[in-house]
Amino acid sequence: MSCKKPKQAQTTMRILFLLLSLCTLSLFSKAQDHKGSIQGIVIDSTTSKPITYATISIYKATDTTLISYKLSDEKGEFRIPLLPTALQLRVVVTFTGYAVYRKELLISSDKLQVDLGKILMNTSALSLNEIVVHAERPPITVRKDTVEFNAASFKTLPDALVEDLLRKLPGVNVDKDGNILVNGRRVSTIYVDGKEFFGGDVRIASKNLPANTIDKVQAMNDPEAIRLNPLMPEADIPQVINLKLKPGIKKGMFGKIYAGGGFKDKGEAGAMLNLFRDTTQISLLGYGNNLNKAAFAFTDLRSVGGFNRSGWGNANGNGNGGLSIDKVSFGGFGSGLMTSSGGGGNFNTMIKKVQFSLNYFYGAVVSDYDELRNTQQNYKDTLLITRQNMDQQARTHAQMIGSKVAFNLSPKLRVEFRPTFVFTKENTRQIFDINSTNNKGILNQSNNDQQNRNNGFTYMSVLRVITNFTKKGRTFDAYNITNIDNTNTNLFNKANNYFFQPPSQSILNQLRRNDTRNTSNLFMAYYNDLWNEKTSFSSSINSSYFHNTNDIGTFLPDINEQYIIGVPSLSQDFIRSGMKNDVTTSIRWKFKKLSFGPGIGLSSYIAKNAFSASTSVQQNFFFVLPSFNISYDIFNLSYQTNYREPAMANLQPVVNNTNPLFIRKGNPDLKPSYNNALNLSIRKYDTKRFMTYNIGFNGSIVKNATIISRTLNSSGVQSTMPINSSGIWTIGNNLSFQKDWKLANNRQISFIASNNSSLNQSLVMLNQVKSDFQTWSIRPSGEIRINLNDKFELNQAYSLTRFSNKYESKEFTSQSLTYHDSKSEIIFRIADKLVWETSLDYRYNPNSVPGLLKDYYKWNAAVTYIFLKGRRGQLKFAVNDILDQNIMASRTVRENLIEDMQGSTIRRYGLLTFTYNIRNFGEKIGGKNKLF
Repeated sequence: MSCKKPKQAQTTMRILFLLLSLCTLSLFSKAQDHKGSIQGIVIDSTTSKPITYATISIYKATDTTLISYKLSDEKGEFRIPLLPTALQLRVVVTFTGYAVYRKELLISSDKLQVDLGKILMNTSALSLNEIVVHAERPPITVRKDTVEFNAASFKTLPDALVEDLLRKLPGVNVDKDGNILVNGRRVSTIYVDGKEFFGGDVRIASKNLPANTIDKVQAMNDPEAIRLNPLMPEADIPQVINLKLKPGIKKGMFGKIYAGGGFKDKGEAGAMLNLFRDTTQISLLGYGNNLNKAAFAFTDLRSVGGFNRSGWGNANGNGNGGLSIDKVSFGGFGSGLMTSSGGGGNFNTMIKKVQFSLNYFYGAVVSDYDELRNTQQNYKDTLLITRQNMDQQARTHAQMIGSKVAFNLSPKLRVEFRPTFVFTKENTRQIFDINSTNNKGILNQSNNDQQNRNNGFTYMSVLRVITNFTKKGRTFDAYNITNIDNTNTNLFNKANNYFFQPPSQSILNQLRRNDTRNTSNLFMAYYNDLWNEKTSFSSSINSSYFHNTNDIGTFLPDINEQYIIGVPSLSQDFIRSGMKNDVTTSIRWKFKKLSFGPGIGLSSYIAKNAFSASTSVQQNFFFVLPSFNISYDIFNLSYQTNYREPAMANLQPVVNNTNPLFIRKGNPDLKPSYNNALNLSIRKYDTKRFMTYNIGFNGSIVKNATIISRTLNSSGVQSTMPINSSGIWTIGNNLSFQKDWKLANNRQISFIASNNSSLNQSLVMLNQVKSDFQTWSIRPSGEIRINLNDKFELNQAYSLTRFSNKYESKEFTSQSLTYHDSKSEIIFRIADKLVWETSLDYRYNPNSVPGLLKDYYKWNAAVTYIFLKGRRGQLKFAVNDILDQNIMASRTVRENLIEDMQGSTIRRYGLLTFTYNIRNFGEKIGGKNKLF
């Protein structure tokens, strides 16, 4: 798994990125022609008080092209820099409830700073739409808790999506995964013309609606969050976005069809088609590829694919774009060389007061993966090194059926029901070659062949009743959640094991059957009441019943190689059943910017652990769970307590010997852990300077935490068992800062800096030797984003990661690791039809062990040609991993171990792909209006 570094190619890349960076600087030098500035103070003419958040817009007087804008601050002051000289300008000041102020002027080179002094605003009963010329509509309008952006004031490319428009709005940030923040607060829902659009998911409209269909973007406080907590601190209230469409755009169809092929037999094909007409939406999709990636982005499936509308239980992703939903893989989720395929559909409609949706999906993944893992552990004066090579082939098939039915019985009562069914089948073969050495030489060697056959079934349903009362602030919500999760696993295991100190040999040939059946039913009820403008009351009740089984049977083969000879010492049935009940109550007082909310919870956990071959264990626990929350302006301090019962696999006392060099055993005497957590957060968005600050500190102490006790014998065989331990604590902080510059001529610069650090104390236990150890970690990072009128984009990010362990006992040696990550991206859009893009990822690990790469690059590049009517066609030629260095690699420090992993993944290939984007809005679908 090693490769020779192509020095010449790396040098070429460094020169290329340097030249492009210099090119960027030269483009910004044009800003020297914009040295003028305008400032002033916006005042109410009647009261002489300053007006906050008035919009000051600067236009070209000749054609009303927007040049720049600002909002007035708390003192009514504003200053707009970087304005052109020798050009007739028009200053327009607007604020809801006031007449428009206009003034034309020219900034001369002799007097670059123009002071308008006090701008007196006269009140008006007319709306802004009635008194503002359409061409002079302000870019931003503030009405109470709603900020409204005029989409026409923020220019985008002809093929831009809503996401591209949102990125240009001041105070709005969209991360790489499509999550949206407004003034540092999370956006929970997106509406279109005040209605849910494909489930209200925050990514659907942003990822799929064309920007040129939007008239206005409105951002406001989430009314549902305020409904549940009327006195929620301002800084904690999530935001919702309402997209107001241009007149006539109420129906449409969108999606995409793509197909591509390239070198080394690589290829992909897929299609998504989505139709919406008033309240009915239909989605169809299908795909196939062998490129180690999800056929569609996570956001596409939630939105375009429509699967969020019917609801699901669990969604998982990875840093490489892989995706699985409710155990159904959409590709890219796993390791090695993968071939993914699948298809499905979704139907969603609303008839009068009933909303109904139904979806189905089938997914399959075939993968081939190789991995090298090197583990070092220090104990006393001995260094044990375990080297493991693994070759894996896997096939996974899954089906998901989901639905959602919602009844709006009255304005005050809504009932929802969401059932989901998942069927899975997986066949995996893993071949391991393992050896361990220490200061005295080789200790052991194992060749282990494992074949795993797994079948699973999952059912989950959520019944929700939402009640609003006539009294403002009084609500009642109730949930009933049923979950059934059954899995049958047959693991065939053949291993030859050799030991050298002293010499011996063992052979393993067995079938380990593990059947799990988990059933639970949870009832939850929440009541909120706003007693007065300063006091609110909340209470909740949770009650759940659970019945879980974990049956293990181990069998040896007879003379006919039939696995029918039972091994009682490695077999046992385990049933855990019981009840969990929780009651919580809290009161919140609010005084101007200060709010305080203490709470108390009472919880009981009753469980019976019944074993077929050992004594049953009865567990009865009662917990008091205090909490409080204090908020003042941008500061928020909270304290919470909770408990967590042990995982069932950690309670199963039967030995797991499938890896004879690493024996695992459960502990039926484990107790639930009890956690105390304290968090302080400071969040601030500076409207005037377009700056966001986020500061967070956290700490926790855990009683009866679950840790792993290990024993290591002279042959290098390790045995583990979970135990409870107290004295486990963590303190940490996360800091982030973002500054946006919205410059003239549609140029934008963003700078982001952050740091995450923590100090953890835990316990390592090896051969009955206990030692507290502390892990310190720090991860500073920085990123700069440059966008020049969507013609040129440069994104550069860097992060440093540092870990270190220190032990109380001298039996263990302190450890540390450091690695560096850099990500670079450049995009050129040439003549509106040609896009060139390249990215370079680099990791440097100075602590790499022999046989594993110390550093590696992943360089991708692509050229896209945009054509056809409405820019709907795209022809893209892409080269993945130009330097042929791509690997999966990680280094982990835990307990007294340092573990390095290096795994295979897809390497260099070229691909030519054609994509046709379907965007048909405001037209009748069918008849003369064909799909193409």
